[in-house]
Amino acid sequence: MALLDHPKNVQDLSAEKGFQWKFDCDICGSGFTTSFIPSKSETKAKRLGFLGRGLEVAGGFTGKSGLYSAGQAAAAAGQYQSMSAAWHTEHDGAFGQAINETTTHFKKCPKCKLYVCTEDWNGEAGLCTNDAPSLVTEMQATKAQVRVEQMREHVKAQTLYDGDTQDRATVCPTCGKPSGAGKFCQNCGASLAFQECANCHHKNAMGVAFCGECGTKL
Repeated sequence: MALLDHPKNVQDLSAEKGFQWKFDCDICGSGFTTSFIPSKSETKAKRLGFLGRGLEVAGGFTGKSGLYSAGQAAAAAGQYQSMSAAWHTEHDGAFGQAINETTTHFKKCPKCKLYVCTEDWNGEAGLCTNDAPSLVTEMQATKAQVRVEQMREHVKAQTLYDGDTQDRATVCPTCGKPSGAGKFCQNCGASLAFQECANCHHKNAMGVAFCGECGTKL
């Protein structure tokens, strides 16, 4: 019954054939739906006329404050106005059973008064995870964050390939070995300067007989 301190977290799924409720966690919103309890007065309620049912309902809501707030009682009166007084009596008893069923699924935090599911309850501290986060969970989250920060610092310290290929090693046209990125071959000392085509001004490697751009003899 204490869960009704937070009626917004209770959804009444009851119908003529029986009773059922859904309770939601105040932190994550995950819900728990109670077991369906069949109505024993269903057959009797069907035999009642609309007027008779209305009169019985008016009496049936007497004494409901033990289970419902005034707002909930009014809402239930509108939703279940065609139900018999016997149905409403069953409804009250079934709601008590539903509350008992939720005790293994929800805890009330003594600090913030929230009702939370077992996933959001810190049993060691006796508080919800908003007021007492799990040390194991927080430690793992902190470790993951530190790893990300370390990775970023490591990447910043590296010299990364930026797509510039101008300084890549080439083959020396004189000795045929990798020449390095300098102006002269690191193996034979031959000049690696470009020879410019007189026709198209394309820069060709030294030792090339014809321009690679227009085919003019160099």
